[in-house]
Amino acid sequence: MPSEGIFKTGINGWTFPSGTPWAEAARAARAAGFEALEPVLDAEGELSLLTDESSCRRLGDQIREAGLEIAGLATGLWWQTPLTSPDRAARQKALELGVAALDRARWLGAPVLLVVPGVVGRWNAREPAVPYEEALSYAFNALRTLSFEAEARNVMIGIENVWSRFLLSPVEMRELIDHVNSAWVRAYLDVGNVLQFGYPQDWIQTLSTRIIRVHAKDYRLESGTPRGFCLPGDGDVDWPQVVAALRQIRYEGPVTYEGQGDLVEIRQRLDRVLSG
Repeated sequence: MPSEGIFKTGINGWTFPSGTPWAEAARAARAAGFEALEPVLDAEGELSLLTDESSCRRLGDQIREAGLEIAGLATGLWWQTPLTSPDRAARQKALELGVAALDRARWLGAPVLLVVPGVVGRWNAREPAVPYEEALSYAFNALRTLSFEAEARNVMIGIENVWSRFLLSPVEMRELIDHVNSAWVRAYLDVGNVLQFGYPQDWIQTLSTRIIRVHAKDYRLESGTPRGFCLPGDGDVDWPQVVAALRQIRYEGPVTYEGQGDLVEIRQRLDRVLSG
């Protein structure tokens, strides 16, 4: 059954030790009480850009046979090959990565592909990798191109707010999504990622029904570094306000934890913070 309230709970694949077979991860997630799993597309391994259609379909069937739905498909590959690279050849490679990822999402039966829309700089970078204005232009062009590929595969693109010094306000993300003007490009809100730069309840209200998926992790503001990410309830996220905002926009998708921790404890934490 879903967590108390209206939200299903999901778990992201990065929570599991590297190399854990997806069928094993699915069984463990279901045993802990989760309703959804978000697999991760890696550069190599069981689920990668080289995984063929039959293998992807088999993995998707194994996850569903374990009693879980597939929340979406995540990948960190755009950190190494950004859609906003100042190098034309690199941007083309990033687009090709997007098409390949959309294919694998479709074969898995994942309704959403998580996309890192751009990287102006990592959290501790002293210099930008690309001027911000150029990044916006490159991101728009890339998302516009990928929107047609997404539609052809019946897979939504969810652009996530990450620590890439890009799309630093909900208004900016909203305007980019609206400018792309495709029903296939929406927002993937990460509650914990927001907190260093804004307020998740404000992002939810601003992005509203553009939000297609939600990552739920917490963050300790006193840290100021990625070490501040933590289990829900251990940080500074105002969860009652987050839950109220999600209910206000009638969000009905899964709420997926992304991070480290014990599966049973993570599920209990999600139940606690989402019940408000």
